[in-house]
Amino acid sequence: MNIIGRKSKDTSANYFYGVNVNDQEAVRQEYNRLRKKHRNITILVIIVLILLSLIIVDFYRVNYYQAKPLFAIQKKVEKGTLFNGIGYKVLYCQSGERYIGSVLYKSCDEFDERTFANIVYEKVIDYSVKNKTLNREEVDQFLINNVIFDEENDEGGADYLADISFTCKDGSDKCFKTAKEYYDPLNIKIYIRLNKYNEVYAMIPFKTSGVYYDSLKEKYSEKIKEYLKANNLLVEDNLRYTNINIMENHGKYKFRNNSYADSYLVEINYMCVDNSNTCITAVGDTDLVGDYANLSFYMSMFLDENDNIVLMGPKEYFEI
Repeated sequence: MNIIGRKSKDTSANYFYGVNVNDQEAVRQEYNRLRKKHRNITILVIIVLILLSLIIVDFYRVNYYQAKPLFAIQKKVEKGTLFNGIGYKVLYCQSGERYIGSVLYKSCDEFDERTFANIVYEKVIDYSVKNKTLNREEVDQFLINNVIFDEENDEGGADYLADISFTCKDGSDKCFKTAKEYYDPLNIKIYIRLNKYNEVYAMIPFKTSGVYYDSLKEKYSEKIKEYLKANNLLVEDNLRYTNINIMENHGKYKFRNNSYADSYLVEINYMCVDNSNTCITAVGDTDLVGDYANLSFYMSMFLDENDNIVLMGPKEYFEI
């Protein structure tokens, strides 16, 4: 009987990526080393992702939800605290004011309208030139006399009512274009809208909200009622409720060969004591909105240079 000899196992070294694969202990140690390395890298990546997520969340909290920073270097300033975070800078004042972005304010001292006017001057000029409403070469003088805070806006900044005066080299008012015609075209009031970075993003002549709008409503509500009463359009004894909204500003306006210093489209809401629609007479070709318990309609309103109501009529006056 022939006996076939068993081939001896090859125990010679066979290295793969620096490990002798014929050495079980060496393979086991290398496997454990790689597994530990992989675990450490995974933990490190998770920690980095968590930190990045916290930074992003912090950025959005501060910029979009007006929350206080979570990760920022704090610095005490006069009457407030300045936070320097990753991607933002925000100033909190003891007065409750909050300024974000480039932080035009060096401290939380009392707001100075003239100083602020000087700060935003170049920004207004740059915005107006960029939007082709101001021709630098034709301007002789351009002044922002003062600015008054009106209200916060949806861009994380605030709206300011600015008093602007200017002169053109040719003596006209064509070097600075506005969206409406003013009674005094060289001395105007306009809203400057700043975003959260204190950059001008819009300049508009009129809006239906804010401190100035509220004062405008208060100023003309009683005048409108007096005008309607004087022209037999209002029966005060039968008037239960009235609310007047100013919807549009048409500026200086020429109507039937008469020129008026300012003009508005107003909405009149009212209720009568007897639940009829007779306590105020709606004028013009218009349908009353609502039922007899809550009615509204529109009227045009024209003013003189002293802000007195000279004429009120149907809304169609603005279309004639």
